[in-house]
Amino acid sequence: MVSKKEKADKDSRAATARTRLELAIEAWSEIRKEAKIDVEFRAGDQWPDNIRAERDADDRPCLTVNRIPQFVRQVTNDQRQNRPSIKVNAVDDNADKDIAKILQGIIRHIEKDSRADVAYDTAFEGAVTKGFGFFRITADYCDSNSFDQELKIKKIKDDFSVYIDPYFTEPDGSDMNWAFVTETYNRDDYLAQFPDTDLAKMTDWGGLTDGTENWVGKDSCRVTEYYEKEFIQVKIYLLSDGSTVEKKDLPENIRTKEEAEADPYEDELYIVKERETTRVKVKHSLFNGFEFWDETEWLSQWIPLIPVFGDELWIDGKRVLEGIVRHARDSQRMYNFWVSAETEAIALAPKAPYIGAEGQFEGHEDQWDSSNRRNLAFLQYKPKTLANGQPAPPPQRNAFEAPVGAITNARMQSSEDMKATTGIYDASLGNRSNENSGIAIQRRNHQAQTNNFHYVDNLTRSLNHSGRILIELIPKIYDTPRAIRIIGENDQAEIQLINQLVMKDGEPKDLKLNHGKYDVSVSTGPSYATKRQETVDQLLQLIQSYPRLAELSGDILVKNMDVEGADEISERLKKTLPPGILEEMGDDKAKVPPEIQAQLQQMTQVIEQMTGQLNQAQDKIERKTLELESKERIEMLKAETDLRIALLKEDSADSRESFRAEINQLDQKQKVLSARTVAQESMAPTNFNPTGGPTPGEFMEN
Repeated sequence: MVSKKEKADKDSRAATARTRLELAIEAWSEIRKEAKIDVEFRAGDQWPDNIRAERDADDRPCLTVNRIPQFVRQVTNDQRQNRPSIKVNAVDDNADKDIAKILQGIIRHIEKDSRADVAYDTAFEGAVTKGFGFFRITADYCDSNSFDQELKIKKIKDDFSVYIDPYFTEPDGSDMNWAFVTETYNRDDYLAQFPDTDLAKMTDWGGLTDGTENWVGKDSCRVTEYYEKEFIQVKIYLLSDGSTVEKKDLPENIRTKEEAEADPYEDELYIVKERETTRVKVKHSLFNGFEFWDETEWLSQWIPLIPVFGDELWIDGKRVLEGIVRHARDSQRMYNFWVSAETEAIALAPKAPYIGAEGQFEGHEDQWDSSNRRNLAFLQYKPKTLANGQPAPPPQRNAFEAPVGAITNARMQSSEDMKATTGIYDASLGNRSNENSGIAIQRRNHQAQTNNFHYVDNLTRSLNHSGRILIELIPKIYDTPRAIRIIGENDQAEIQLINQLVMKDGEPKDLKLNHGKYDVSVSTGPSYATKRQETVDQLLQLIQSYPRLAELSGDILVKNMDVEGADEISERLKKTLPPGILEEMGDDKAKVPPEIQAQLQQMTQVIEQMTGQLNQAQDKIERKTLELESKERIEMLKAETDLRIALLKEDSADSRESFRAEINQLDQKQKVLSARTVAQESMAPTNFNPTGGPTPGEFMEN
């Protein structure tokens, strides 16, 4: 049973919601009126209704050559090529770079999984076209069988369905206190979707009053998603360990700072200071004009409807929002008028009207009426005489040459006016212009981008606000130990454990997402794929000027190419780099201690010199047996070198002993071969160490 007070509170809240929507409708009416014209204009509805009706009645051309979309796309497609991206930054001492990386990866996953680029592009195009657009952040369960939730970034298909608090002042709308997303349902759809509401149980919708007349009609109903902020005054306390808690979370019998200093306890937790503050709670519900249902608390302090604005002006205390179409409308109308006039003048130039004496067309009106539209073989007329008795001449055309040149010049001027009002000129539109060099064309393109850069800048502000909402929501939505997918800057996905202990560099680490404070920034630039292609192009240009760069950066060049097997080829090329570059790159081979690297380098020199002497000996030895044994010796030396390198890298005592045994066996075989060689050919070399360095056996002993 609902008490009178509860009913009165609900009625008061419903009345407040209705008043707020009426206020928003009135405050945004002029903005939405002009915005609707902008959208229709972009779609091609560019003639005033009265002028179109007059021209249609007279069978005159009423042409539309719609140039507006190319100007809009020039701005929106530039944004798509240089998408802003959200970056996560640590703020306080408790923040951790690994958690910041995870938060960054989660945001990229949310954007990729929910196709946030569609939401951003739709809102941005709305801002460019009509002065405003919206996208939203939602939370939902991962699937029908899961209790885990995940965040989504969604587009709003109709920006005109959103009404927000008109008293906001921040450029990203972050200080709005309430907002509506409206939709109108017919009776059958409403009953199917909301069967448990009180309205669905009513048989007659036509008799509702008390302010709901504008919400519920006889066969339709307006349903809104209603967001409202509630401001709660609370007292917070700063404790001696640096934490901040509300009164309800204070430990029992906790003392003040003065009490603790008067009678100190060891490691005591006490209150350092206290103050009053305001907490913001956002409520979300469905509302049909007189009842609320599906009420939930939104876990962020901000309403998750993010506006993207175009030009914002204030005139006599009223907000004005404009897009790129607004001031190009008159130029486009003039262009359509002159195109129609030019077409009309050229098409009707050889069909000037006939002039004849009164009565000459009697009996043949149908022929003469259609003479300017049909190719008739002959025209008949009735002979007439003048007042002096002379016969009137036959009907003749009134020869007149339309000023086609002047009309064409006017059309071209209106085209230039459109470029001036949008700030986009021929070079940006792909037309041939006065700029001949590539640099000049680039500068002209840059000028056009600068003229309209404020649209992209406004989008970055909105993305920054959405990033703040995501950073606040992620620890609350992803609040259980689980494995999630995160995405790196190179678009590579990996599985990451969160809210639990994990091993990091051989040590346990607690990756709880609510540890530390983080904020976001937004950077604008080409996508990762575009950056890779630009890297390839620039490296190829540098290599043409400095060919040796191909040897030093070939692995980077190939790695950034979008070809099959690029990674494998890059790894092979990396192995050919000089040791100094490998050390700077942190290559695994460069991690070998310096003393071992020196020994390995000396061993390599010994092998090279031994191989050279064997090659000289083979030229002098005629017997096949000695030649075969020399080859066997080389292979044994190579095998011994590989074993010694493996031995230097091995930490296990058992493995080292096994390697030593194999090396000793190879030494015995080499001694047998050396003795046989001396007996067969005194000229064969017996000392393979002409540099005075350690022999293989001496190297092992050292």
